[in-house]
Amino acid sequence: MKFLLLYLPILIVADNDTKQIVGVHIVAPHAADLIHEGTLAVKFKMKIDDIIDTVHVFPTLSEAIKLAAQSFYKDVSRLSCCTE
Repeated sequence: MKFLLLYLPILIVADNDTKQIVGVHIVAPHAADLIHEGTLAVKFKMKIDDIIDTVHVFPTLSEAIKLAAQSFYKDVSRLSCCTE
């Protein structure tokens, strides 16, 4: 079974039990600049927590990938400002 994570135009597909990322979809302007992180996550069998623990500089577009990963654990719309 797979678990789908969605934050705005980013969809992260991860195994529900292991949290291993098996796919990333981005439908947004500059998606070609962001998809590389998803490609590496799949290639190197990264887990959701690996993305969360990676520094994503604020404010940048790549921060949206971290927010998508954080949505696995919490409602990111309730964050006060940026990623935690």
